[in-house]
Amino acid sequence: MSILGNILRDLTSVIFPNRCIVCGETVDSSVHGICLSCRLSIPTTGFCYRHQNPIREHFEGLFPVDECSSFFIFKADDSWQRMIHNFKYHDKWGYALTMGRWFGAELRASGHYNDIDLVIPIPLHWRKSLKRGYNQSTYIAEGIAREIGAKLDSSTVRRTKNNPSQTRQHVKDRWSNVDDIFTVRDATKLENKHILLVDDVLTTGATISSCARAILNATPTCRVSIVTLAVAGELAKRL
Repeated sequence: MSILGNILRDLTSVIFPNRCIVCGETVDSSVHGICLSCRLSIPTTGFCYRHQNPIREHFEGLFPVDECSSFFIFKADDSWQRMIHNFKYHDKWGYALTMGRWFGAELRASGHYNDIDLVIPIPLHWRKSLKRGYNQSTYIAEGIAREIGAKLDSSTVRRTKNNPSQTRQHVKDRWSNVDDIFTVRDATKLENKHILLVDDVLTTGATISSCARAILNATPTCRVSIVTLAVAGELAKRL
């Protein structure tokens, strides 16, 4: 980089300092947006290193599933929850990409996800996507795909019904709320592939189960694995 380039970079860092996406403290660009203190304090699960783990046990019996994991435990009113809300509701999509790459590096290191062919984010309905401007799960999935060397596919699976938000619904209602809301546009693209479904936060698992069943019904020859950035709600309390 030229001397002028270095000067401009330094001036930019003073005027617009890099901030940790979790705690907001100033950080060096070399740490990729998350300070050392937050990296050490994140309540990770370590489930990606275990084939049999509580996330996989949760989905077993609902549909055939290969690998399952959630990166960290989502706790109400902490800095990690605020970080998720920022990328989910406040246009901080870059946070989702950063976290996806961090999680993806862990998945790669575990060795359990090295044969993934396609990484598919849980899709939003087009109306919700248009209103929000993006799908946060797509950015998480993109970060993961980069790290594990798989292809991102955000177009083959579609959400056909704009169902109400799951956030304030009773656990039982969440399962009926997501019946038949996904469809596969071109099943041939998924044939004999190992697919990794990606979502932001796992609560009951109703939405991701509905999506997995739609894929397996359309393409019985594929394999499905599941990861979410965080795990929350009643499921997290049992971990």
